[in-house]
Amino acid sequence: MLPKTDSPLRKLVLFATSETDSFAAEVELKQMFPDTEVTVVCPAQIAQLLSCPTDDFVDWHAAITWLRQQQFNASVILNGPDQSPYVLGYLCYLADIPIRLGYSHEFGGQVLSYDLRAFGKESERGSEEESRSL
Repeated sequence: MLPKTDSPLRKLVLFATSETDSFAAEVELKQMFPDTEVTVVCPAQIAQLLSCPTDDFVDWHAAITWLRQQQFNASVILNGPDQSPYVLGYLCYLADIPIRLGYSHEFGGQVLSYDLRAFGKESERGSEEESRSL
């Protein structure tokens, strides 16, 4: 279950590490939340968003500024099993995006508001409980 917020889920950013994942996830999110604007950031765009003209790895200021300007109130980070969601999760945290979902393969503190693995298990438990009560 998504957390309750003061405002409706109106703008969501989806970070995907593959084109196939991004398309399937975008379709599913639009079906789940038809009134929500979904912005997909594909791998090439992620690299561009995080690039820095100096020798630093990430231009945090530019990336945070862009995310804040878009006024997203949720983010979904789809990462592979060998990738960490925490750079993008931290970026979204710094941009004040209140709902940050991603697949966590290691401990990451409070950067993600929800781990999608736990979220999926919670949904399965809810379905099992509903079917038992019928």
